Amino acid sequence: MLATKRYEYLATDDIQYHHTLTNHRELNMPKVVHLQKDILENGLFEPLVVWERNSNEYFLVGGFHRMEAIQGIRQSNPGYFDRVDVRVVSGDPDEIRALNLKLNADRVDTRITDYFQTVIYLNNANWSKERIAEFFDKSVSWIEDIIRYAPLTTESMREKLAGGELSWNRAKEILR
Repeated sequence: MLATKRYEYLATDDIQYHHTLTNHRELNMPKVVHLQKDILENGLFEPLVVWERNSNEYFLVGGFHRMEAIQGIRQSNPGYFDRVDVRVVSGDPDEIRALNLKLNADRVDTRITDYFQTVIYLNNANWSKERIAEFFDKSVSWIEDIIRYAPLTTESMREKLAGGELSWNRAKEILR
């Protein structure tokens, strides 16, 4: 069951990257530079989210741009941010992977294609369509459409969807 275990001040070097938990977008370096300046001036307002898979084994789930900014700050300012505020979560790997996407899904620039891999993965991991829909605050029919049509999309179609050159409704019409 996905849950927040605690809030903690954790050694930055103890936070690892897990191969299945990634940022769903390329790092936006101007955003990272902006965050470096903001964090240096004002501190870290929003804690990083880490998964404690085993005791004292922490993997970054949310806050990839903030973590990159903190790493940059640490390179230019030794001793800064040796410890960082984190929200420690627990859950099975499927729940953590879903949380990883959900943390970015509420952002304004989230694209339909950002959901494809995770929705299909959760469906294959025997999550019900209702559970997936509830988790992402989406309708069941929206989830069903992804499960049905996303595997049929070509790379070119995904690029156009991601770039806004093709609407999801039009893509589904083409695939029908």
